[in-house]
Amino acid sequence: MSESEKSRRLKQFGACLMVCGTAVCGGAELPPDRELRELAVRDSLNPVAPGGVNGAPFWNGHARRFIYAPAFDFKPVEGAVRYRFTATDAAGERHSFEAASPAAALTPVWDRLPVGFVELAVEGVDASGKVTGTAGKRRFYRAAVFRGHYSDAERGYLDSARMGLQYLFRQPHYRNWLEKGEPDPGYELYCYPTKIIASVVESMVIYAALAPADRETALGIARKAADYLISVSEPAGAPLEFLPPTYAGDKRTAKEFAGQQMMIYPADAASAYLDLYDACGERRFLEAALRIARSYRKLQLPSGSWYLKINMKDGTPVASNQCVPVPMIRLFERLGAQYGETEFRETAERAVRYLADTTLKEFNWEGQFEDIAPSVPYVNNTKHNACDYALYLLDRFPDRPEAVEQARTLLRFAEDQFVVWEQPMPDKSTRTDQWITPCVLEQYAYYVPIDASAAKLISLCQAMYERTGNVLDLAKACELANAMTRAQDPETGRYLTYWERNERGLDPGWINCATASAKAMMSLGRLLEQKKPAL
Repeated sequence: MSESEKSRRLKQFGACLMVCGTAVCGGAELPPDRELRELAVRDSLNPVAPGGVNGAPFWNGHARRFIYAPAFDFKPVEGAVRYRFTATDAAGERHSFEAASPAAALTPVWDRLPVGFVELAVEGVDASGKVTGTAGKRRFYRAAVFRGHYSDAERGYLDSARMGLQYLFRQPHYRNWLEKGEPDPGYELYCYPTKIIASVVESMVIYAALAPADRETALGIARKAADYLISVSEPAGAPLEFLPPTYAGDKRTAKEFAGQQMMIYPADAASAYLDLYDACGERRFLEAALRIARSYRKLQLPSGSWYLKINMKDGTPVASNQCVPVPMIRLFERLGAQYGETEFRETAERAVRYLADTTLKEFNWEGQFEDIAPSVPYVNNTKHNACDYALYLLDRFPDRPEAVEQARTLLRFAEDQFVVWEQPMPDKSTRTDQWITPCVLEQYAYYVPIDASAAKLISLCQAMYERTGNVLDLAKACELANAMTRAQDPETGRYLTYWERNERGLDPGWINCATASAKAMMSLGRLLEQKKPAL
């Protein structure tokens, strides 16, 4: 390659650095910040899954902030022929327009509203121009639109992932598995056995592949952890036979929810067992995964899903809420595609239909976490299961335009409600002035920035970019990944669970979140290594 050609490629590479802020972004197809912001602003004028359209529900009744122009469930006023919308921004400036419906989106004034709180009033107006009544009022926060480059990365994404996994490998409670073969009581999050122990297995299998010198030790930790989780699973013949427990002991919410099984987590354990089986070839881990899958098949509801929480003693539901069953579908389809275990095909198909016919249509992305109780629709939205479904659609149906469009809607929902690019909504109770931004919030009930939430958006933005080539998706993934490196201890490699510049940075954090962060950073880093120009 000539020196002039090298110079040209370096200049192209530099154009990407201005957007992504780090050499690991690789490639040269990203436009400058100005163009990225224009794309983002243009997209923000379109509402996310607006209620009332083709029978869609209004999912945003409990939403507090919006990046994309919202539409609200305001009812018609008697005698009104049109509706006057008045949005008063934080500076007191009024922005008005008229529409035929009180549920119209705020598109006509959205790009004129500055970041900050907005007071919205919608009035019915008769044919003479007289106000006939108020259709509705709403106070919300107009959140910042993506504007391009925010910060440079502190290190390459692949290096970040290796550091994060090595940190876990070195933790005393990880090493305790080798010595005692049971959870270390010093790490209290083992009160959620399935979630946390499955993450030990998963993280060590990944780390074993990255660190040949530590491979046998890492796999030894994974084996011990998996064997323990299998040993404390429900016995054969029990109502929830072979399922590992959601709760143990009396730490956190384990005491409050003792005796309950949260049905999304056994699928994660089974997937971790399969990862370990792939790494070491020991069939007992495949058999454990199959036992869990067969229990799921037995417990599937006529709807195609499963009760979210079940009483372990008798198999009765704790509440009527049902799972967003993406983890189960992933498990069934993996067993069929990778291991030839096709007995779960119909079970998977029923669950896929449930997602399409119920969850997507209802747009009910309930926060389904082990440390909160089931909630009524739309009160505690999260982006996690919405993103999981979007990732599934992109993986399973990449050539179906309608599936890609559905995934796009779910990505826009996740960004709209949970991504903070800058200027967080002021809230003293959550110390928003101390947040690391850009960041991603977890759920309405815990509206704070969590590393696993950022990881989920990184993964979905990357997947959407890979399917569509939309450079805005890649730019967003890179900016969140850059922030991930800043929310990582530069000495130890520990990913901060809570993206706050205060004492919470000392919290040992959730290892399942750290594992998710490492996986997302590794995937994006590998993609961008492939795109880096050869120099």
